[in-house]
Amino acid sequence: MSQTRRSDLADYVVRQSVPRKTARERQLQIYNDSLKLSRAMTSPNFTRVGRDDLQRMARMYDDLFFDGRLLPLAQKEGLSFGWSSRMTKNAGKTVTHYPAGYRRGDRRRFEIILSSSLLFQTFSDVNRPVEVTGIMCRNRLQAMQRVLEHELVHLVEMLVWDDSSCSKTPFQQIANRFFGHTQHQHDLITQRERAARKFKIGVGTHVRFDFEGQALQGVVNRITRRATVLVPDRRGAMFDDGRRYRKYYVPLEHLRRAAREAEGT
Repeated sequence: MSQTRRSDLADYVVRQSVPRKTARERQLQIYNDSLKLSRAMTSPNFTRVGRDDLQRMARMYDDLFFDGRLLPLAQKEGLSFGWSSRMTKNAGKTVTHYPAGYRRGDRRRFEIILSSSLLFQTFSDVNRPVEVTGIMCRNRLQAMQRVLEHELVHLVEMLVWDDSSCSKTPFQQIANRFFGHTQHQHDLITQRERAARKFKIGVGTHVRFDFEGQALQGVVNRITRRATVLVPDRRGAMFDDGRRYRKYYVPLEHLRRAAREAEGT
């Protein structure tokens, strides 16, 4: 039965094409219903969102775009949805968990995860046009839809062909025919871009900050959710430049640009 359903889904996604006007109408319906049914999202630029919002949105997409063929097949193997605050570069990902000794046809488990950190950094304190999958987005809810659409195509490919690559033509054709995607990348605002645009801070910038009542000065070594700042310290770890530093993980809002690096103490 599952093989029949898999073949049915394969035939559907290969042959079906959703007219652009119809796709936009369905996307708008999902947009409106997501706001109406959510207990967390109170506006298109919501500040709270739940796993149930993601699950509900995925069901709507399955009903309206895949005729209910997608999620039941994935759920038969194992499917979950979630948000991650640790994803600082990828807006979304579809993870396939294989059992030991996997052979084609064995049951797997799928996870669709969206980045809450990237979504909440976008449409916030950096003002610029935001394009996701080649489509201009005006708010977080639209961006969330585009990212989920992208991940659902990954799920389709994994279920049907046990392989998926958004850089390849088959993926891009499905995403275009169903959702009108013209690109396979997102342009959400990363913490590194936010650091540069709002705070004029990047990797290598000399900064100062307060830590437990002490004024410290160092250089930015990395930017993820927070900035990793290396402060010269004779008791710190040795680095490739032959100097010793202590690492501090500092929110961007707590950093100020410094004129020069402090000497080790």
